[in-house]
Amino acid sequence: MSTRSISTRVPQEIADHLAAEARRRSVTESDLIREILTARYLGAGPSATEPRPQSQPLDGYAQLIFEIAKTRSVILHSLDHTLGADVVDEIIDAAEQTAKEHVAQVLKSKEIQP
Repeated sequence: MSTRSISTRVPQEIADHLAAEARRRSVTESDLIREILTARYLGAGPSATEPRPQSQPLDGYAQLIFEIAKTRSVILHSLDHTLGADVVDEIIDAAEQTAKEHVAQVLKSKEIQP
């Protein structure tokens, strides 16, 4: 996509918020402004200019879970078509058992630590 430079003035309060958000996210102010404008005008996700509800700390986790589930679905769909349902079922069963053992081990180690 070609780009064009746009220069504008904003109230000091907005500039301060923009600078703080850019620092918090370790991005440049220009990158943050591009992200906000892209979200607003190209529909790349929710508008960054709209206030976020206070319950959004889980959004990162929700997005991570979504990406994991999406990736898992793609892999299983692909495996289903290449290996067959029976083999994929065996893989899923083995993966679930390994995951259960890992979670149990992690929970056990957390009980031991103060």
